[in-house]
Amino acid sequence: MANQMADFFRAYPAEEARAGIRDHIEAFWTRRMRDALLAMVERRWTGLDPLVAGAFAGRSLGESPVRRETGGPEEVGPMGSDAG
Repeated sequence: MANQMADFFRAYPAEEARAGIRDHIEAFWTRRMRDALLAMVERRWTGLDPLVAGAFAGRSLGESPVRRETGGPEEVGPMGSDAG
């Protein structure tokens, strides 16, 4: 699936493509899937698209951006929303 994302994002500038892949995986993949992908990156698995590998080279996965966007003030703090 990660390689399919690379195919989609290949038309974007490289840094934007890597960020898009990283954001999608952080948002929608389970922890187990993300850990397996990071293990492939660390082992330099040859079946992994270089764009995907570049998205995670030397990086760890952060918290899902979906959680940040949908969290209430008790989760993101009083200034975490533009709702007023």
